[in-house]
Amino acid sequence: MNYLGHAAVASWRSPDSAFVLGAMLPDLATMIRARTPATTHAGLDAGMRFHHRTDEVFHRSPVFVELTRSAFAWLLARGVERGRARAVAHVGVELLLDTGLLREEPGRRAYLAALEDGAPRSLGQYVVWSSGRDPISFDDLRERLLERGVTTDEPDAAAVAERLRRALGARPRLALDDSAELIARDWVVAARPDVAARAAALARQLAERLL
Repeated sequence: MNYLGHAAVASWRSPDSAFVLGAMLPDLATMIRARTPATTHAGLDAGMRFHHRTDEVFHRSPVFVELTRSAFAWLLARGVERGRARAVAHVGVELLLDTGLLREEPGRRAYLAALEDGAPRSLGQYVVWSSGRDPISFDDLRERLLERGVTTDEPDAAAVAERLRRALGARPRLALDDSAELIARDWVVAARPDVAARAAALARQLAERLL
């Protein structure tokens, strides 16, 4: 699950900005290539702990397991190397699920409010990073995400494939070349209807285990 999905699921438990921001922080840290930060803020800390619990439940959920298994087989059948196929299946299913999980207006409001309140003079002052550059990188990312906003529109397949390539690009054994990116794009087109159809069942599974 990615930061958008974590924001949505956290908002089911509580719309509190600190809790929702905390639930996103581990993923936001990864996006700026930083270590997961520390905090003494109770709300942020609770959100970060909820993040890890959510990942545990999400990755074991029958819907996610079945979707990634199907994606892996589809990609292998089209010549994608096993390690790359496994990575694309895992990250790709997460990306496709994000929009479905953040479809409801309360979740979108909670996500944007958490980003707003993550400013350096607000909740941001309670986030303790390990590198001196990390707070600047985090605030730059926060501002970009706010500017981008959030929409229920499905991103096109090329955009999802490009995000996959960026996400895996730092790991040479998993990085996608042009050919693998095109296959990933075709997988997005093929898989999206099934992922969308099963998003509600996944949400029910998560709610049963987390709320």
